[in-house]
Amino acid sequence: MDGKVSIILSVLRLSALINRMGLKLVEGTGLSSVQQWQLLGIISRNEGITLSKLSEETLVTKQNMTGLIERMGKGGWVTTWSDPTDKRLTRVRITEKGKETLEMMQPRTHQSNEVTFQDFREDELEMMDEMLERLSRSLRVQVDGRE
Repeated sequence: MDGKVSIILSVLRLSALINRMGLKLVEGTGLSSVQQWQLLGIISRNEGITLSKLSEETLVTKQNMTGLIERMGKGGWVTTWSDPTDKRLTRVRITEKGKETLEMMQPRTHQSNEVTFQDFREDELEMMDEMLERLSRSLRVQVDGRE
């Protein structure tokens, strides 16, 4: 089999496995998806991030992002508000419940990462990260026409 095809198939398998692992990690938190967990993490690191920026960072359409954030707001993990200087922008912040959820997940995440990456040296992890980032940029250019 062509090495490039093998890589794509491996990435697709990894995507499915990462999603299944993520679902195990969010179990019992009230979050309904790995995507909600990802969003909580991004929002916690970027207080007041806009829906547009969240869409851009996660590759989720703005329409779908709006629905995701509305559901997370109803669940009490985030709050939204209109930007006072530009009413067209909706901003998002994590709530205390959202922070507590991330805190509760931290030991699970740490343990999972330790097991997942135990067979890799630090230099291999750095190289893998760099190569995956390059692959991601290449795919984004093909899909979106931009980096």
